[in-house]
Amino acid sequence: MKISIILPTYNRAGHYLSRAIESVITQSYKDWELIIIDNNSKDGTQELVESYKNEKIHFYTINNDGNIAKSRNLGISKASGTYIAFLDSDDYWFKSKLEICMTSLYKNKNYQCICHSENWVYPDNKSITKDYGPENNYSFKKLLMRGNCISLSATMVKKSILTEVDYFSENDELITAEDYDLWIKISKNYNFLFINDVLGAFCLHNDSESANILRNSEAVLNVIRSHVSNNDFFLKRAISNALKNKGKQFYINNKRSEACMAYFSSINDFKSFVRAILLILILLIPYKFISRMTG
Repeated sequence: MKISIILPTYNRAGHYLSRAIESVITQSYKDWELIIIDNNSKDGTQELVESYKNEKIHFYTINNDGNIAKSRNLGISKASGTYIAFLDSDDYWFKSKLEICMTSLYKNKNYQCICHSENWVYPDNKSITKDYGPENNYSFKKLLMRGNCISLSATMVKKSILTEVDYFSENDELITAEDYDLWIKISKNYNFLFINDVLGAFCLHNDSESANILRNSEAVLNVIRSHVSNNDFFLKRAISNALKNKGKQFYINNKRSEACMAYFSSINDFKSFVRAILLILILLIPYKFISRMTG
């Protein structure tokens, strides 16, 4: 059964893109095609891809105007595989990723989507293992209440499901949270099979600026609003939790005044008030000390 791998890229020629491509070529599972969607790179990306001289690698260009959903959707539209796997150009897989995913789906025929564990690799090359399960954490309600719990490079989804939910949203208001929106759409009718096998690496970079956190948190709020009625009490709870998560991101990045403001913004009832006060008190302790105690 063929797997189509969608890999969007922009000016990643060299170590990152080569490593990602090599991690596909060396897969133990051989029935795949790699669809690379390049956002008009200027660094020799096309020449790098063509140097592999591999008929299973297909190269397309696009001008996505900063909306990566357009690149991924183009890749999906070109895919001939039954399943779609996603790989970002700075991430990479381990050799048995596709084989284990397909074997797991074959043994669990009620599932058509799968997510595996992966290593999160930080700029200093330290890594932690991220487990996205268990399955009971994945539901329409819990995704809205707890936020995104799935890494795109750790997933594989049947193409017919992506077609059914109309691919990734290309709404500019959802940029940076378009994958979160996709999982919510899928969760309305399908469950993910979560496996504990560590089958790849998600690489983090030094790009957690305040502007990026603000942009992503606003996109997350837009996703939530698009899926929940404005008059629903559940909406208030979901938005409160999203603002709390925004505060935690600021805290992790040592931006404690911004974190405090986000926690205050999350207050909309007594329960959220108590929670916000506790989180604000924790801000008195720098995150690096908390991470040492818990790590």
